[in-house]
Amino acid sequence: MISNSPYDAVSRQWRSKIDESQDFRVVRTDSVFMAGFSRPSVFESEYRKAHDLKTAFMKKHEGMAVEEVFHGRSIYTPEGECFEITTPTDIRVPRPEPELIKHRILEDLTLVRGIGPVTAAELRRKGHRTVEDLVIHRRFHDGAKECINRVLDGKPGEIVSFIERRHSPSHPLAILASGLFEHDTYLFLDLETMGFFSRPVILFGIASIEDERVVVRQFLVRGMEEELPALYQTLRYLQEKPVVVSYNGKTFDIPYLISRSAFYGDMMEKPCHHIDLLHASRRSAGHQLQDCRLATIEQHLLGTSRPHDLPGSMVPEFYETYLQSGNPGPLVPIVEHNLEDVASLAKLLFLFFEGPT
Repeated sequence: MISNSPYDAVSRQWRSKIDESQDFRVVRTDSVFMAGFSRPSVFESEYRKAHDLKTAFMKKHEGMAVEEVFHGRSIYTPEGECFEITTPTDIRVPRPEPELIKHRILEDLTLVRGIGPVTAAELRRKGHRTVEDLVIHRRFHDGAKECINRVLDGKPGEIVSFIERRHSPSHPLAILASGLFEHDTYLFLDLETMGFFSRPVILFGIASIEDERVVVRQFLVRGMEEELPALYQTLRYLQEKPVVVSYNGKTFDIPYLISRSAFYGDMMEKPCHHIDLLHASRRSAGHQLQDCRLATIEQHLLGTSRPHDLPGSMVPEFYETYLQSGNPGPLVPIVEHNLEDVASLAKLLFLFFEGPT
């Protein structure tokens, strides 16, 4: 990766671009009807809790250094130094059975060319329960054989692509087929930024599966000069892990990384395979919920809640307080928020592997 200029100059350029105005609006009295859709919103109660949280953490960590607050280490890259926080989790990693997954895929008759939902329902009424039952069907036997060969003999990426051509990337079968990838190919990704595109990333959150355990790594930008080395480390993991799991990452995280890479004169390639759990969550539960924020989905599908969570849209404000004061307290809820986000990606994916919720 090529840096454009000395770190000090980059830092000044970033700081000059940071708009001190809020990128969100505070919704008074927590009115859902006043929230709107044109701009990120934070309910008044959340806003007040967040500021109380910031005050408490600043008081607790006054006079401390970042390295004293977080159990992490400085790492050195060809692009400079950054700070890594590693957190093993106790998330249960399932062991999907490939043969069972393929059997469930072949229960979908609409994967066969020429079969839509109506025809599939009629075939089932006549006793054709799986694609394999159609091998002797006078009309659909060729399509059935092709489908069986693709599913039984194809590589995981080929099987997922085959399903996505008939359905969508968020279809339960596409998510289920992703369970055919080896565990060590997954990379769970979530970014915390200073706002919208063209502003720096301040925390890169990733997770991988190591020895049947989900391990979260966070590259925290202690000063503006550390975005480039933290970006370098994140891209290194992305190159090693062909399956990216995100929440709205197709619209936000991956384009953001591409933009920041271009800022430094590098070209980042898109992941080979990308599982965006926002769309799968909308399909599964969106019609039952007020919104599809990750925290809302967690509560509905995972049965967990975040009583002291920092709203994502307030992350830039907390980070700016850290920059201005030198007090690492405001970084604590940012790191905790990101840690929860990344861990939830793994929990959600494993939940979807079990089938429709």
